[in-house]
Amino acid sequence: MVVVTIAAVLLTMGAPELAEFLAEQRVRTMTSDLASEISFARAKAVETSRRVYMEKTGVSWLNGWRIYADLNDNGTYDAGEELKTTEAVPHGTMYTCSTVADFATNIIFRPDGRIVRTSASTANDGIYVVDTRNNVNVCDNKVRAVLFGLSGRVSTTIFKNTAACPGVVPPC
Repeated sequence: MVVVTIAAVLLTMGAPELAEFLAEQRVRTMTSDLASEISFARAKAVETSRRVYMEKTGVSWLNGWRIYADLNDNGTYDAGEELKTTEAVPHGTMYTCSTVADFATNIIFRPDGRIVRTSASTANDGIYVVDTRNNVNVCDNKVRAVLFGLSGRVSTTIFKNTAACPGVVPPC
């Protein structure tokens, strides 16, 4: 009985840390997947010397996406243009947001690998993956960013922006 009691106490103490670890891993995995697919789309644009689109297939980037080369330059997906499709990921308490309207539904790469944009670039341009962990305190959120450089290259980072809540509040 003493052993069971000790095990229960240890499990109770370790459960919050495990939940935090799992949330961080979910965000890290999704961010890594997005960055990898964006790099693939950029490489295909350079390889095919065509505009390549990465387009979300649902309400959020978490619902999946399609990558296609715009073979007829009409700016929309047509049969036979698809290079790759990624299905939805289980997202539970996760969501995505972007600081740039251009990335709300798609990311377009020019044949030179640069991103097509309608607005000027800033240092925090990208897509943010957030796990709220069903907690009303935003300081408990797990946030990572997929950021775009001027050349179209992608990088990932843990987002940090305020002294009161470092790394947990995305700018969108």
